Amino acid sequence: MKKDFDVIVVGAGPAGSVAARKASEAGLKTLLLEKRPQIGIPVRCAEAIGEDTSKAYIDPDPKWICAEISRFAVWNSKRESALFPPTEPTIVVNREVFDQELANLAENAGAEVRTNCPATDVILIDEQVIGVEVEVNRHSEKVQARLVIAADGTESQVARWAGMKTTPPLADYFVGIEYHLQVRSTEIYPKVCEYHLDHSLAPGGYLWVFPKGRDQVNAGLVVPGSDAGNCIPLENLRRFCQRRFSHRQILKTMAGGIPVTGALPSMVANGLMLVGDAAHQADPMMAGGICLGMVGADLAMQVGIPAIWDGDVSKKRLSAYDLAWKRKFGKMHAALYQLRKIFAGMGQSRMDDLLGKAAKLPLAKMTLAQIVLTLLKTDPKLLFEARTLITTGLISK
Repeated sequence: MKKDFDVIVVGAGPAGSVAARKASEAGLKTLLLEKRPQIGIPVRCAEAIGEDTSKAYIDPDPKWICAEISRFAVWNSKRESALFPPTEPTIVVNREVFDQELANLAENAGAEVRTNCPATDVILIDEQVIGVEVEVNRHSEKVQARLVIAADGTESQVARWAGMKTTPPLADYFVGIEYHLQVRSTEIYPKVCEYHLDHSLAPGGYLWVFPKGRDQVNAGLVVPGSDAGNCIPLENLRRFCQRRFSHRQILKTMAGGIPVTGALPSMVANGLMLVGDAAHQADPMMAGGICLGMVGADLAMQVGIPAIWDGDVSKKRLSAYDLAWKRKFGKMHAALYQLRKIFAGMGQSRMDDLLGKAAKLPLAKMTLAQIVLTLLKTDPKLLFEARTLITTGLISK
């Protein structure tokens, strides 16, 4: 392995591959590291992405598109459902193929891509990251760079090695368990992603079912870490799937977690930038993060590339990335974070009542803000709890 690069990206998920590609297209010598033998494995997400957002980074391809989504169905414990329109056209993808294709684009742009090469530490001099230590063929090598990008996911170690505090409180960390199932095609809604709000199975969280083709689905359960001790996630997911599908075969079982704090207040250090789940860039309400990670990587490189050319990768210079993210997502994510807290604190009866009312609204003709405000107004207590969202303008009237 070469010993010196302009940019080292740790983690070859969607965010890492986009960052590596952007750096390479700018003419920077770039190394993309993946700790696992194969990119895109294991999959630990529902695999849904916004089609319009993703088009900026990869052309749609039938070989990795499993389903096109037209509605999100939210069910209460009474088996009543409200059908919400997506905020943009949504597709469910095959992450094993999708992630590899993004890495291929980075490699085609000139990045050196190495799998089975975990980073084991960062190289620090005078509190500045100047590279990483990498395990290659069971021995350690030091590789230097002018800028390191941490794209190593929810369990990110790179930021912690650099001295950054990234561990969220348990209440802001979703613990998840997921099945990839083969089921009867007659029991799938092929264009609908399902969310089930049942506190008896997912206290403080939800269950979900996303279609993946003619006879396959992803089904999962997420609960806040602070509530995980109040249930047995794997057993509860099994019970839910037994109720939801008369016939099912488990093809894969996956588990993991994701921070739902909204992005870290600071996603940079001297010589270091965080993107994707490493930066907590997932949606703080429902935890979706694929497209947000790719956008985050793009914003990071818009700042990082000129910083490298100017020879200044200090935290002060790189902090323009924090500001760019806050301008684009800060207000919306602050509102989603507060809404999640409000909904998580609801009792089952209030949640059932709220969804029953939502089912009677013309949701397909309403914006998300209109839907939220209309529902808030049906419950005086709820409206009081959400008053700061309105008074601060986080939700527009």
